[in-house]
Amino acid sequence: MASKHFSKLDRESQAVHESWDQIIRIMLVVLLLSIIIWAAVSGLRWAVHLLSETVLGAPDSGLSGWVVLIGVMASAELIRSWLCDRPDWADAAGDGMDVALRNYHLTYQDPVDNPQPRYDLPAFGLALRKGVATCLTLGSGASGGLEAPAVAISEALSAGCSRIMQVTSEFELRTYQIAGIAAAVATLLGAPFTAALFATEVAYGDRIIYRKLAYALWAGVIAYWLNNRLHGFAPLFQGPSHAPVYSLSEYMVAALVAVAVSVPLAFFFSWAMAQTNRVVGRFHPRRRAVVAATGAGFVALVLWASADIAPTQVLGMGEETINALLSGKLERSSAWVLALILVGKVLTTGLTITGRGSAGMLVPAMFLGGLSGALVAQLLNLSGWVSLDPALFTVVGIGSALVAVVGVPLSAIALVLEVFGKSFGPPAILACGVTYLVTLKLQIYRNQRMSPDPIADECG
Repeated sequence: MASKHFSKLDRESQAVHESWDQIIRIMLVVLLLSIIIWAAVSGLRWAVHLLSETVLGAPDSGLSGWVVLIGVMASAELIRSWLCDRPDWADAAGDGMDVALRNYHLTYQDPVDNPQPRYDLPAFGLALRKGVATCLTLGSGASGGLEAPAVAISEALSAGCSRIMQVTSEFELRTYQIAGIAAAVATLLGAPFTAALFATEVAYGDRIIYRKLAYALWAGVIAYWLNNRLHGFAPLFQGPSHAPVYSLSEYMVAALVAVAVSVPLAFFFSWAMAQTNRVVGRFHPRRRAVVAATGAGFVALVLWASADIAPTQVLGMGEETINALLSGKLERSSAWVLALILVGKVLTTGLTITGRGSAGMLVPAMFLGGLSGALVAQLLNLSGWVSLDPALFTVVGIGSALVAVVGVPLSAIALVLEVFGKSFGPPAILACGVTYLVTLKLQIYRNQRMSPDPIADECG
């Protein structure tokens, strides 16, 4: 067994020192895959935004519009759940991240004796099914993000293209898969370095495979260039400005946001999902998605009727609300209203995920973290002891919540640096580091490889 282990180790070491012909060939394939995935994810994003903006705008007409909104959400989830009840559609249910990671880590037949790609795994069909399910879930106004479905779609497209090209190296197949994931995330976030780190962190957990990271960086830059070239530069968030010098109180509050806000938020989110799952789980499996979607709609309706909170602040993907919070333009942003939006977003996102809707947790995590950070700053300002900028702690909350909920510390720090600027780095680094240490034992995705088995790790 030991000899086989070292044989595989030697093979992976040799793969790092590929010939120039191999490097150029892989880079050209990654270029092609990145273009295909950029087009697919851009099309999906356009369709979801178009549909959700239309549906979430219905309540502007009053109670009749709310009937339309809740009816559309329930009907769309009824169709999606009916489709996902079919055996060939089962892999399209849920956020898709675990499906993508499972397929990624099971691409080899035998990690020692026969390290060949497993081409019995789903590919183009999975990508198409996942796209339809995502349009039905997020396009109908449900709460969630696009990143997890995009990861599943990009992994499937990469595997499918590798199958067409008859790739026989398992190492090479995984390179294309992780590069495809990076291209998808870069398309959504507009941050290539963050996307490459996210792809490697979410796949391998607590280690970085640098050979894979190099090609993921290349894929992320291609998607970023295509975004800017064809759509113009449009940042995901309009970040505030801040001097690079921070007071001791600001560092202390950054640590406070990590320990007293982001970590409890992760546990609260898990608890809320468990409770919603307990309630929704009482219904027949075929009715759970409809019940969950209807419940999310009623949560938004209650908040609108009782506190005049717009449905876009607790439903949909939430990027507009984060931008409004960062710019200080969020209407009625008192501490009480922010707390209501926070609870409402947790409930609607939990219901979407409990109902097995095709939506991710990355953007909701950023939403909840940013909102929590701003809420802490406002509450401390009310005490009169300090004068804090809520936008600063919105950024800190975004980074630390990504660590607490999704478990990607390097990606969270990179996102802050790429999107908001290096002046926000020190407090974000402190908050993310503290959050990671406290939440070290938490793991959201079951198929994320933490402290990987050496044999399996050498295969990819």
